[in-house]
Amino acid sequence: MQIDHDVHVHTFLSACCHDPEAVPERILARAAEFGLRLIGFADHLWDPACPGFSGWYAPQTPDHVAQVRAQMPAQTAVRVLFGAESEYCGGGKVGISRATAEALDFVLLPMSHLHMKGFVMPPGLDDPAGIGALMVQRFREVVALGLATGIAHPFLPCGYPTQTDAIIGSISDGQFRECFTAAAQAGVSIEITTGFFPSLRSEEPLPGWQDSTFLRPLALAKESGCQFHFASDAHTLAGIGSVQRLAPFVADLGLDEGHIHPRFR
Repeated sequence: MQIDHDVHVHTFLSACCHDPEAVPERILARAAEFGLRLIGFADHLWDPACPGFSGWYAPQTPDHVAQVRAQMPAQTAVRVLFGAESEYCGGGKVGISRATAEALDFVLLPMSHLHMKGFVMPPGLDDPAGIGALMVQRFREVVALGLATGIAHPFLPCGYPTQTDAIIGSISDGQFRECFTAAAQAGVSIEITTGFFPSLRSEEPLPGWQDSTFLRPLALAKESGCQFHFASDAHTLAGIGSVQRLAPFVADLGLDEGHIHPRFR
């Protein structure tokens, strides 16, 4: 199938984007050059109505993220959705209110920003099985919140690249099926991101993380009836278009247009 959308794109408004060229006009022009028909802006967001934000999230309010609308060019050949990537810290602590979620075209919630020590990642947890169990629990909790259109980079243990194979290997097929069945029943989209595949991140092999690692959970998500969306998670202008490098992996999974979440068709 043709990969013609990317609905996890960050602009200069995200604190982790340090590319001044990552503005809507240039992003959309580059997307059109690559033949993308849909871009979803998903800057990081924490709603002040939700307690417990970190210092990093504090300035990334709904009003801050909404500035992307004022940056739009007068005309574009690419369809645009205005969304956000918020945060889930476990135990019901989430960075977006229902009112803010309903005002957006879509909401991506991650459940694995484990590099945020003491905020998302609890202290003292470092063994692969324990990390895998935590992600299973967090996935279930995110789905149950009823706020997410899609899960951002599901089960990608951010901050643990050399342990990725061991962490994913610790999660059984049965656990994955339980998680993905819940997502399918709730209509929550599963993200397929370039970040799943180390060959798309670096020319050098990455010990402890193979390209095949995420094909197992993605195949189980398909078997469980999930729908999907594609994502580059781009934080630079140069990252726009990289989503199309997912094509061989999507072909391996046997996905077609019917597997795409309706919000992103």
